[in-house]
Amino acid sequence: MAVTMTMALPFAFMGCESDDTLKGSDFEKVTVQFRATDGPITKSAPQAETRALVFDDVVSITSFMVNVGEIEFDFDDDHKWAYQYGGKYSYADDIKLKGPFEVDLIADGVLQVKTLLAGLELPKARFEEIEFEMKKNRNTNSLMYNQTIRIEGEIMGIPFIFASDKEFDFEVEFDKPFIPGENLGVVVDFHVNRLFSHSLSGIDFRKAIDYNNNGIIEIYYTDDDDQSPNYWLGKKIWEWLDDIIDCDFDDDDDD
Repeated sequence: MAVTMTMALPFAFMGCESDDTLKGSDFEKVTVQFRATDGPITKSAPQAETRALVFDDVVSITSFMVNVGEIEFDFDDDHKWAYQYGGKYSYADDIKLKGPFEVDLIADGVLQVKTLLAGLELPKARFEEIEFEMKKNRNTNSLMYNQTIRIEGEIMGIPFIFASDKEFDFEVEFDKPFIPGENLGVVVDFHVNRLFSHSLSGIDFRKAIDYNNNGIIEIYYTDDDDQSPNYWLGKKIWEWLDDIIDCDFDDDDDD
């Protein structure tokens, strides 16, 4: 299994969408993390020489990777706070940080917490949402080359791979604005049990087949394939991804 590393994106990549100046503004350091979580119906178990997360005694997961291409912080569009922090902002402003880099949500059957951004300086203003853009991996040496997402494990004891080259994005919208300094960071949770447990997702992984008779269940969801036997299972997995994502603040009054 390839080893991937999560890198903090340099501040030098940060830029504003508009020409509004941020001079005279206060800045605070924040972190952004991806965290894989499970539920009480999930258990860890040995599988060959590696560990795996087992769901419903049907699906076991050893690896779950995504490729992040860009992260965008969008300012709140409420003009009441425009001058509150000594800076000039508008709803047309946003801050973009460009990747790409790989993120392991599950590695060797172990749920991961990955810091995407550490010590990132953001203006002490109100942000209404963060958008994550998942793009194809362009690293020819990576197991994820030309893919946005890749999952590996076993289904009913048969090795399987789910992969897609479709690019997608998801937005984390805050019920109350995210304010650097008051909130030290953002934690994006991926509730993997919601995806792999039949009782939560309705996906019947037992219908997957080894149609190439090579000892591997291949589940691909790509732009140029709608005929392979496992295609519709891959489509269901893809469509359920948004439902496994949740978000919370890391507040400065946390222990």
